[in-house]
Amino acid sequence: MTWNAPTSARELAVGDVFGPYRLEALLGEGGMGLVFRAVREGDDAEVALKLLKVDLAEDDTFKRRFIHEARSAAEVTHENLVPILDAGEIGGRPYLAVGYVAGETLDERVKRDGALPLEAVLRLAEEVGSALNELHDRGLVHRDIKASNIIVAESGEAMLTDFGLAKGQAYTVLTRPGQVLGTLDYLAPELIRGHPATPASDIYALGCTVYECAAGKTPFADQVGFQKGIAHLEETPPDPGAERDDWSPALSAALLATLAKEPSDRPQSANEFASALRAAATQS
Repeated sequence: MTWNAPTSARELAVGDVFGPYRLEALLGEGGMGLVFRAVREGDDAEVALKLLKVDLAEDDTFKRRFIHEARSAAEVTHENLVPILDAGEIGGRPYLAVGYVAGETLDERVKRDGALPLEAVLRLAEEVGSALNELHDRGLVHRDIKASNIIVAESGEAMLTDFGLAKGQAYTVLTRPGQVLGTLDYLAPELIRGHPATPASDIYALGCTVYECAAGKTPFADQVGFQKGIAHLEETPPDPGAERDDWSPALSAALLATLAKEPSDRPQSANEFASALRAAATQS
């Protein structure tokens, strides 16, 4: 089916043609949209095409948030950020095309392999930390750092993606009053309390992600629902290296520093955290 008409009730599917894009495979589905591997007619460029869900495309707030994702992502380029290639609206349906990275999400890798080798943990902290540092230096807060938003390329390089919740100083806040956005496994205490997202809350989420790589699960994975939120607010995470032979107390201390309850007690930048983790590994 070729999709150039106004939005209908039917979601797009593999085999459809959306404007210049032929949908080849469904890569994933989130709360806001569908992501397809697609080929652009004319130059056969392979892209990851994200489409706002039909019901949300009719909601002006969500449509603005989706288009805002494209504006945010286009502001920053970095070797560990998946690049944005194209964005717009076809038949009332907003879309975002980003570079297609062959590989798997970090979430998929950890679910399959469990805790990662020490060097892989350090490399991931450095690569994602560097990308996140660039965002923060440009006045942007990602707001949804998590393992499923990091792609591990076939080369082993980590690439940060999905700017659907990104927020910059130049943009209007698009969330409804009191609405918390993010994923509970990675949500900083101040966000649970309803405070605004900041670079410090991104660093907390990065710490949760690196913890997941080190321990094979997020800090409070054993808690459920409301209790998980309470744990972020009040509990000390278990030692991430408790079941590892290649992990030192210094490494645990460097990692757990990112999970401090107070934002001011965390590393001041993502690069600072990655450097501290590497230094601790060198000392052990």
